[in-house]
Amino acid sequence: MASFFRQFRTGSVFLALWLTGCGAPSPESLPRVLAESWQAYVRRSITPEGRVVVPERRGGTISEAQAYALLRAVWAGDEATFARVARWTRTHLSRVACCGDHLLAWHWGPREDGTWGVLDANTASDADLDYALALVLAHRRGWRPAEGPDYLTQARSVAADILTREVVRLPGGTLVLTPGNWHEPGPPYLINPSYFFPAACRLLAEATGEARWQELAAATYPLLESLSRGLGGQPGVGLFPDWARLDAAGRPAPAPSRESHFGWEAVRLPWRLAVDRLWYGREEPVRLLAAGFLPFFRERWQREGRLVAVYAYDGRPLVDYESPVLYAGVLAGALAAGEKAWAGELTRRLLAFYREDQVGGYFEHPDNYYANNWAWLGLALAAGWVTSYP
Repeated sequence: MASFFRQFRTGSVFLALWLTGCGAPSPESLPRVLAESWQAYVRRSITPEGRVVVPERRGGTISEAQAYALLRAVWAGDEATFARVARWTRTHLSRVACCGDHLLAWHWGPREDGTWGVLDANTASDADLDYALALVLAHRRGWRPAEGPDYLTQARSVAADILTREVVRLPGGTLVLTPGNWHEPGPPYLINPSYFFPAACRLLAEATGEARWQELAAATYPLLESLSRGLGGQPGVGLFPDWARLDAAGRPAPAPSRESHFGWEAVRLPWRLAVDRLWYGREEPVRLLAAGFLPFFRERWQREGRLVAVYAYDGRPLVDYESPVLYAGVLAGALAAGEKAWAGELTRRLLAFYREDQVGGYFEHPDNYYANNWAWLGLALAAGWVTSYP
Protein backbone atom coordinates (compact mmCIF):
# COMPACT_ATOMS: atom_id res chain seq x y z
CA MET A 1 0.00 0.00 0.00
CA ALA A 2 2.74 2.46 0.94
CA SER A 3 4.66 1.75 -2.24
CA PHE A 4 1.51 2.43 -4.30
CA PHE A 5 1.17 5.89 -2.81
CA ARG A 6 4.86 6.62 -3.24
CA GLN A 7 4.11 6.23 -6.93
CA PHE A 8 1.86 9.28 -6.69
CA ARG A 9 4.74 11.36 -5.43
CA THR A 10 7.02 10.34 -8.26
CA GLY A 11 4.33 10.94 -10.88
CA SER A 12 4.27 7.30 -12.02
CA VAL A 13 0.88 6.40 -10.55
CA PHE A 14 -0.80 7.11 -13.87
CA LEU A 15 1.19 4.35 -15.51
CA ALA A 16 0.44 2.01 -12.60
CA LEU A 17 -3.27 2.63 -13.03
CA TRP A 18 -3.39 2.12 -16.75
CA LEU A 19 -1.18 -0.92 -17.07
CA THR A 20 -3.94 -3.22 -15.83
CA GLY A 21 -4.48 -5.18 -19.04
CA CYS A 22 -8.04 -3.85 -19.43
CA GLY A 23 -7.70 -2.22 -22.83
CA ALA A 24 -7.44 1.26 -21.32
CA PRO A 25 -6.73 4.37 -23.42
CA SER A 26 -3.11 5.33 -24.01
CA PRO A 27 -1.24 6.72 -21.01
CA GLU A 28 -0.71 10.00 -22.86
CA SER A 29 -4.43 10.85 -23.00
CA LEU A 30 -4.96 11.78 -19.36
CA PRO A 31 -2.24 14.46 -19.08
CA ARG A 32 -3.41 15.92 -22.40
CA VAL A 33 -7.04 16.03 -21.24
CA LEU A 34 -6.06 17.69 -17.99
CA ALA A 35 -3.92 20.33 -19.67
CA GLU A 36 -6.35 21.08 -22.48
CA SER A 37 -9.45 21.19 -20.30
CA TRP A 38 -7.72 23.52 -17.86
CA GLN A 39 -6.70 25.94 -20.59
CA ALA A 40 -10.23 25.79 -22.05
CA TYR A 41 -11.66 26.54 -18.60
CA VAL A 42 -9.33 29.51 -18.22
CA ARG A 43 -10.39 30.94 -21.60
CA ARG A 44 -14.08 30.21 -21.10
CA SER A 45 -14.70 30.87 -17.42
CA ILE A 46 -12.02 33.18 -15.99
CA THR A 47 -12.01 36.87 -16.89
CA PRO A 48 -8.76 38.69 -17.70
CA GLU A 49 -8.98 40.25 -14.23
CA GLY A 50 -9.13 36.83 -12.53
CA ARG A 51 -12.80 36.35 -11.70
CA VAL A 52 -14.47 32.98 -12.27
CA VAL A 53 -17.80 33.49 -14.03
CA VAL A 54 -20.56 31.22 -12.69
CA PRO A 55 -23.52 31.37 -15.09
CA GLU A 56 -26.06 30.02 -12.60
CA ARG A 57 -25.16 32.96 -10.32
CA ARG A 58 -26.27 35.47 -12.98
CA GLY A 59 -22.71 35.70 -14.18
CA GLY A 60 -21.37 36.48 -10.71
CA THR A 61 -19.03 34.32 -8.70
CA ILE A 62 -18.73 32.55 -5.36
CA SER A 63 -15.74 32.00 -3.11
CA GLU A 64 -15.80 28.26 -3.84
CA ALA A 65 -15.30 28.90 -7.56
CA GLN A 66 -12.34 31.19 -6.92
CA ALA A 67 -10.74 28.63 -4.57
CA TYR A 68 -11.18 25.77 -7.07
CA ALA A 69 -9.52 27.86 -9.76
CA LEU A 70 -6.56 28.56 -7.47
CA LEU A 71 -6.10 24.87 -6.62
CA ARG A 72 -6.32 23.86 -10.27
CA ALA A 73 -3.89 26.60 -11.31
CA VAL A 74 -1.27 25.53 -8.81
CA TRP A 75 -1.55 21.84 -9.77
CA ALA A 76 -1.53 22.74 -13.47
CA GLY A 77 1.61 24.81 -12.92
CA ASP A 78 -0.10 27.96 -14.23
CA GLU A 79 1.47 30.75 -12.18
CA ALA A 80 0.09 33.59 -14.30
CA THR A 81 -3.53 32.47 -13.89
CA PHE A 82 -2.98 31.80 -10.20
CA ALA A 83 -1.64 35.32 -9.69
CA ARG A 84 -4.58 37.08 -11.31
CA VAL A 85 -7.21 34.88 -9.64
CA ALA A 86 -5.53 35.35 -6.26
CA ARG A 87 -5.30 39.12 -6.79
CA TRP A 88 -8.98 39.44 -7.76
CA THR A 89 -10.06 37.22 -4.87
CA ARG A 90 -8.12 39.19 -2.29
CA THR A 91 -9.22 42.54 -3.71
CA HIS A 92 -12.94 41.82 -4.09
CA LEU A 93 -13.84 39.02 -1.65
CA SER A 94 -11.62 39.60 1.38
CA ARG A 95 -13.65 40.65 4.42
CA VAL A 96 -10.87 42.75 5.96
CA ALA A 97 -12.59 46.06 5.22
CA CYS A 98 -16.15 45.01 6.08
CA CYS A 99 -15.67 42.52 8.89
CA GLY A 100 -12.08 42.70 10.11
CA ASP A 101 -11.02 39.20 9.09
CA HIS A 102 -9.24 37.61 6.11
CA LEU A 103 -12.01 35.17 5.19
CA LEU A 104 -13.87 35.43 1.88
CA ALA A 105 -17.35 36.79 1.26
CA TRP A 106 -19.06 33.89 -0.46
CA HIS A 107 -21.17 35.67 -3.13
CA TRP A 108 -20.24 38.51 -5.50
CA GLY A 109 -22.30 39.62 -8.49
CA PRO A 110 -24.79 42.07 -10.01
CA ARG A 111 -26.83 44.21 -7.65
CA GLU A 112 -30.34 45.46 -8.30
CA ASP A 113 -29.04 48.96 -9.08
CA GLY A 114 -26.82 47.63 -11.86
CA THR A 115 -23.54 47.81 -9.96
CA TRP A 116 -21.45 44.77 -9.09
CA GLY A 117 -20.06 43.81 -5.71
CA VAL A 118 -20.48 41.59 -2.65
CA LEU A 119 -24.04 40.32 -2.38
CA ASP A 120 -23.53 38.24 0.76
CA ALA A 121 -20.55 38.77 3.06
CA ASN A 122 -21.09 35.56 5.03
CA THR A 123 -18.40 32.92 4.58
CA ALA A 124 -18.22 29.33 3.33
CA SER A 125 -15.60 27.43 5.29
CA ASP A 126 -14.80 24.94 2.51
CA ALA A 127 -13.86 27.83 0.22
CA ASP A 128 -11.78 29.47 2.95
CA LEU A 129 -9.97 26.21 3.67
CA ASP A 130 -9.30 25.53 -0.03
CA TYR A 131 -8.17 29.15 -0.44
CA ALA A 132 -5.67 28.93 2.43
CA LEU A 133 -4.42 25.59 1.08
CA ALA A 134 -3.90 27.01 -2.42
CA LEU A 135 -1.91 29.93 -1.03
CA VAL A 136 0.40 27.60 0.90
CA LEU A 137 0.87 25.37 -2.15
CA ALA A 138 1.75 28.39 -4.30
CA HIS A 139 4.33 29.45 -1.72
CA ARG A 140 5.81 25.95 -1.73
CA ARG A 141 6.18 26.17 -5.51
CA GLY A 142 8.21 29.33 -5.02
CA TRP A 143 5.54 31.65 -6.45
CA ARG A 144 5.31 35.23 -5.25
CA PRO A 145 2.66 37.91 -5.82
CA ALA A 146 3.72 41.02 -7.69
CA GLU A 147 2.65 43.18 -4.75
CA GLY A 148 1.38 42.85 -1.20
CA PRO A 149 2.15 40.14 1.36
CA ASP A 150 3.62 36.87 0.12
CA TYR A 151 1.28 33.92 -0.28
CA LEU A 152 2.39 32.23 2.94
CA THR A 153 1.67 35.36 4.97
CA GLN A 154 -1.75 35.60 3.36
CA ALA A 155 -2.45 31.92 4.07
CA ARG A 156 -1.51 32.29 7.73
CA SER A 157 -3.94 35.20 8.13
CA VAL A 158 -6.78 33.21 6.53
CA ALA A 159 -5.96 30.12 8.59
CA ALA A 160 -6.02 32.06 11.86
CA ASP A 161 -9.44 33.49 11.05
CA ILE A 162 -10.85 30.09 10.08
CA LEU A 163 -9.97 28.85 13.56
CA THR A 164 -11.47 31.97 15.16
CA ARG A 165 -14.66 32.36 13.12
CA GLU A 166 -15.52 28.97 11.61
CA VAL A 167 -14.37 26.32 14.11
CA VAL A 168 -16.18 25.47 17.34
CA ARG A 169 -15.29 23.28 20.30
CA LEU A 170 -17.92 20.91 21.63
CA PRO A 171 -18.41 20.69 25.41
CA GLY A 172 -16.42 17.46 25.43
CA GLY A 173 -13.46 19.19 23.78
CA THR A 174 -13.80 18.05 20.16
CA LEU A 175 -13.05 20.65 17.49
CA VAL A 176 -15.51 20.84 14.58
CA LEU A 177 -15.44 22.83 11.34
CA THR A 178 -18.77 24.60 10.83
CA PRO A 179 -20.08 25.67 7.40
CA GLY A 180 -19.16 29.32 7.97
CA ASN A 181 -19.04 32.32 10.26
CA TRP A 182 -22.84 32.19 10.50
CA HIS A 183 -22.84 29.05 12.66
CA GLU A 184 -25.10 28.66 15.68
CA PRO A 185 -23.93 30.20 18.99
CA GLY A 186 -24.08 26.77 20.64
CA PRO A 187 -24.93 23.13 19.91
CA PRO A 188 -26.56 21.58 18.04
CA TYR A 189 -24.37 22.74 15.16
CA LEU A 190 -25.09 22.39 11.47
CA ILE A 191 -22.23 20.62 9.66
CA ASN A 192 -21.39 19.79 6.06
CA PRO A 193 -19.10 16.73 6.04
CA SER A 194 -17.83 17.49 2.53
CA TYR A 195 -16.12 20.59 3.93
CA PHE A 196 -13.85 18.43 6.12
CA PHE A 197 -10.33 18.30 4.67
CA PRO A 198 -7.84 16.66 7.07
CA ALA A 199 -4.86 16.93 4.68
CA ALA A 200 -5.38 20.68 4.37
CA CYS A 201 -5.54 20.89 8.17
CA ARG A 202 -2.24 19.03 8.49
CA LEU A 203 -0.57 21.23 5.91
CA LEU A 204 -1.84 24.38 7.63
CA ALA A 205 -0.45 23.02 10.91
CA GLU A 206 2.94 22.82 9.21
CA ALA A 207 2.58 26.29 7.72
CA THR A 208 1.39 28.03 10.88
CA GLY A 209 2.70 25.99 13.82
CA GLU A 210 -0.83 26.06 15.25
CA ALA A 211 -1.59 22.75 17.02
CA ARG A 212 -5.35 23.14 16.69
CA TRP A 213 -5.08 22.27 13.00
CA GLN A 214 -3.71 18.83 13.88
CA GLU A 215 -6.43 18.51 16.51
CA LEU A 216 -9.08 19.33 13.90
CA ALA A 217 -7.64 16.76 11.48
CA ALA A 218 -7.62 14.07 14.18
CA ALA A 219 -11.24 14.78 15.12
CA THR A 220 -12.43 14.33 11.54
CA TYR A 221 -12.31 10.55 11.28
CA PRO A 222 -14.26 9.54 14.41
CA LEU A 223 -16.97 11.99 13.41
CA LEU A 224 -17.12 10.68 9.83
CA GLU A 225 -17.22 7.10 11.05
CA SER A 226 -20.20 7.96 13.22
CA LEU A 227 -21.90 9.77 10.32
CA SER A 228 -21.46 6.76 8.02
CA ARG A 229 -22.92 4.30 10.58
CA GLY A 230 -26.13 6.11 11.35
CA LEU A 231 -27.95 9.42 11.35
CA GLY A 232 -30.38 9.86 14.18
CA GLY A 233 -32.32 6.58 14.23
CA GLN A 234 -31.54 5.73 10.61
CA PRO A 235 -28.81 3.12 10.05
CA GLY A 236 -26.18 3.92 7.45
CA VAL A 237 -24.67 1.85 4.64
CA GLY A 238 -21.30 3.62 4.58
CA LEU A 239 -22.39 6.77 2.75
CA PHE A 240 -22.04 10.30 4.08
CA PRO A 241 -24.84 12.89 4.24
CA ASP A 242 -24.77 16.22 2.47
CA TRP A 243 -25.70 17.92 5.74
CA ALA A 244 -26.18 16.89 9.35
CA ARG A 245 -26.58 18.36 12.80
CA LEU A 246 -24.25 17.65 15.72
CA ASP A 247 -25.40 17.82 19.33
CA ALA A 248 -23.31 18.76 22.36
CA ALA A 249 -22.14 15.16 22.80
CA GLY A 250 -21.06 14.90 19.15
CA ARG A 251 -24.01 12.73 18.11
CA PRO A 252 -25.14 13.32 14.50
CA ALA A 253 -28.75 13.65 13.39
CA PRO A 254 -30.53 14.84 10.25
CA ALA A 255 -30.49 18.62 9.83
CA PRO A 256 -33.91 20.25 9.50
CA SER A 257 -34.59 21.64 6.00
CA ARG A 258 -31.33 20.15 4.67
CA GLU A 259 -30.71 17.07 2.54
CA SER A 260 -29.22 13.95 4.09
CA HIS A 261 -28.53 12.29 0.73
CA PHE A 262 -25.13 11.26 -0.56
CA GLY A 263 -25.56 13.99 -3.14
CA TRP A 264 -23.88 16.95 -4.76
CA GLU A 265 -22.26 18.06 -1.50
CA ALA A 266 -21.08 14.80 0.08
CA VAL A 267 -19.65 13.43 -3.17
CA ARG A 268 -16.62 15.70 -2.66
CA LEU A 269 -15.60 14.09 0.62
CA PRO A 270 -13.83 10.92 -0.68
CA TRP A 271 -11.51 13.12 -2.76
CA ARG A 272 -10.57 15.15 0.31
CA LEU A 273 -9.92 11.95 2.28
CA ALA A 274 -7.83 10.45 -0.52
CA VAL A 275 -5.53 13.47 -0.41
CA ASP A 276 -4.85 12.71 3.27
CA ARG A 277 -3.75 9.21 2.28
CA LEU A 278 -1.67 10.54 -0.60
CA TRP A 279 0.18 13.30 1.20
CA TYR A 280 0.50 11.88 4.69
CA GLY A 281 0.15 8.12 4.27
CA ARG A 282 -2.70 8.02 6.76
CA GLU A 283 -4.52 4.73 7.28
CA GLU A 284 -7.73 6.34 8.58
CA PRO A 285 -9.20 7.16 5.15
CA VAL A 286 -8.54 3.61 3.94
CA ARG A 287 -10.28 2.06 6.96
CA LEU A 288 -13.18 4.50 6.80
CA LEU A 289 -13.85 4.07 3.08
CA ALA A 290 -13.35 0.31 3.19
CA ALA A 291 -15.88 -0.08 6.02
CA GLY A 292 -18.88 0.70 3.84
CA PHE A 293 -18.39 3.30 1.13
CA LEU A 294 -16.23 1.29 -1.27
CA PRO A 295 -18.12 -2.02 -0.84
CA PHE A 296 -21.38 -0.18 -1.51
CA PHE A 297 -20.21 1.31 -4.81
CA ARG A 298 -18.14 -1.69 -5.88
CA GLU A 299 -21.14 -4.01 -5.60
CA ARG A 300 -23.30 -1.68 -7.70
CA TRP A 301 -20.56 -1.17 -10.25
CA GLN A 302 -20.06 -4.91 -10.65
CA ARG A 303 -23.78 -5.65 -10.81
CA GLU A 304 -24.99 -2.76 -12.96
CA GLY A 305 -21.88 -1.47 -14.75
CA ARG A 306 -22.77 2.11 -13.84
CA LEU A 307 -23.32 4.44 -10.91
CA VAL A 308 -25.96 7.13 -10.74
CA ALA A 309 -25.38 10.71 -9.65
CA VAL A 310 -27.26 10.77 -6.31
CA TYR A 311 -28.05 8.14 -3.67
CA ALA A 312 -30.18 8.40 -0.55
CA TYR A 313 -28.41 8.01 2.77
CA ASP A 314 -29.81 4.47 2.97
CA GLY A 315 -28.38 3.60 -0.46
CA ARG A 316 -31.44 3.96 -2.68
CA PRO A 317 -30.70 5.51 -6.10
CA LEU A 318 -32.56 8.80 -6.37
CA VAL A 319 -31.92 9.59 -10.05
CA ASP A 320 -31.36 7.53 -13.18
CA TYR A 321 -28.51 9.43 -14.76
CA GLU A 322 -24.74 9.38 -14.35
CA SER A 323 -22.47 12.29 -13.45
CA PRO A 324 -18.71 12.82 -13.68
CA VAL A 325 -18.86 14.33 -10.19
CA LEU A 326 -19.95 11.02 -8.65
CA TYR A 327 -17.35 9.09 -10.63
CA ALA A 328 -14.63 11.50 -9.49
CA GLY A 329 -15.56 10.88 -5.85
CA VAL A 330 -15.64 7.09 -6.15
CA LEU A 331 -12.42 7.13 -8.18
CA ALA A 332 -10.74 9.02 -5.35
CA GLY A 333 -11.90 6.37 -2.88
CA ALA A 334 -10.55 3.57 -5.07
CA LEU A 335 -7.21 5.38 -5.36
CA ALA A 336 -7.02 5.83 -1.58
CA ALA A 337 -7.56 2.09 -1.09
CA GLY A 338 -5.01 1.14 -3.78
CA GLU A 339 -7.63 -0.63 -5.92
CA LYS A 340 -5.72 -0.12 -9.16
CA ALA A 341 -7.86 -2.15 -11.56
CA TRP A 342 -11.12 -0.58 -10.42
CA ALA A 343 -9.53 2.87 -10.41
CA GLY A 344 -8.54 2.28 -14.02
CA GLU A 345 -12.13 1.37 -14.94
CA LEU A 346 -13.50 4.45 -13.18
CA THR A 347 -10.91 6.67 -14.84
CA ARG A 348 -11.98 5.42 -18.26
CA ARG A 349 -15.64 6.04 -17.40
CA LEU A 350 -14.80 9.55 -16.24
CA LEU A 351 -12.83 10.23 -19.41
CA ALA A 352 -15.83 9.08 -21.45
CA PHE A 353 -17.63 12.28 -20.38
CA TYR A 354 -14.94 14.43 -21.98
CA ARG A 355 -15.94 16.48 -25.02
CA GLU A 356 -13.98 18.82 -27.26
CA ASP A 357 -15.52 21.39 -29.59
CA GLN A 358 -15.19 25.05 -30.53
CA VAL A 359 -15.39 26.19 -26.88
CA GLY A 360 -12.68 23.77 -25.78
CA GLY A 361 -12.61 20.67 -23.61
CA TYR A 362 -15.19 20.03 -20.90
CA PHE A 363 -16.85 17.14 -19.03
CA GLU A 364 -20.46 18.31 -18.86
CA HIS A 365 -22.10 21.35 -20.39
CA PRO A 366 -19.37 24.00 -20.76
CA ASP A 367 -21.20 26.26 -18.29
CA ASN A 368 -21.41 23.58 -15.58
CA TYR A 369 -18.49 24.86 -13.54
CA TYR A 370 -19.08 22.38 -10.68
CA ALA A 371 -18.95 19.23 -12.81
CA ASN A 372 -16.03 20.50 -14.85
CA ASN A 373 -14.03 21.31 -11.72
CA TRP A 374 -14.66 18.02 -9.92
CA ALA A 375 -14.10 15.83 -12.97
CA TRP A 376 -10.75 17.58 -13.41
CA LEU A 377 -9.81 17.23 -9.74
CA GLY A 378 -10.61 13.51 -9.77
CA LEU A 379 -8.52 12.89 -12.87
CA ALA A 380 -5.71 15.08 -11.54
CA LEU A 381 -5.58 12.85 -8.47
CA ALA A 382 -5.27 9.78 -10.71
CA ALA A 383 -2.57 11.45 -12.81
CA GLY A 384 -0.39 12.33 -9.83
CA TRP A 385 -0.82 16.06 -10.31
CA VAL A 386 -2.25 16.66 -6.82
CA THR A 387 0.84 17.20 -4.73
CA SER A 388 1.79 19.22 -1.66
CA TYR A 389 5.16 20.35 -3.10
CA PRO A 390 7.19 19.59 0.03
